Amino acid sequence: MLWLIVLFLIATPFFTPNQIWGEMFIPIIIVSLCALLILWILLDTKYVIKNSFLHYTSGPIRGKIDIYKINAIVHQKKWFVQSTLKPALGSKGLIIKYGKFDDIYISPKRKQEFIDALLEINPHIEIE
Repeated sequence: MLWLIVLFLIATPFFTPNQIWGEMFIPIIIVSLCALLILWILLDTKYVIKNSFLHYTSGPIRGKIDIYKINAIVHQKKWFVQSTLKPALGSKGLIIKYGKFDDIYISPKRKQEFIDALLEINPHIEIE
């Protein structure tokens, strides 16, 4: 679905009549920048476990979490996600709770393999 939105946003400037091209220059630039941002997020969302850190990337959102500070992993099955940070593309992912009050929503393709890799490093993580 997101791919269709990006395609529509990118194609819109090419279907505008030539008479209003000058009037629509700024809106076309804004729409194109929004489309590029969405495309960047779609193509650059990933999660990498390196040493004892979980590195996450989703377009401009980047960071790392110390795996030893992860307290719990919650399987998210509802449409609405109550998490502060959401570098994810899927609607059924994982909420990782770490530190005292921090959490992040991610959606790796192979959830169980991802959880197993985290548990190898930190076996004290609770799975909910």
